[in-house]
Amino acid sequence: MCTNLPSVRSAEEEVFAELRRRLVREAVAALPGRCPELVTALTDDPPPTYREIAERLGMPRGSIGPTRARCLACLRVLLHAERYA
Repeated sequence: MCTNLPSVRSAEEEVFAELRRRLVREAVAALPGRCPELVTALTDDPPPTYREIAERLGMPRGSIGPTRARCLACLRVLLHAERYA
């Protein structure tokens, strides 16, 4: 038996993964203020530096961390509400 084969996700796993991605995208889009842009920038690959994000979004570099924390807290609330809706 060959054990080095890559695992293949089932069709059901693919559907649920896509559903999760869609729900997260919708929740990010529903965030207030500049949170959608900030959360999206933070998920870029490769991740930008805080300086790059500050320049791109026109916000002070020192406010990115606290704003990020508030945005992610709001995102958790939205996703939790969606899960139990």
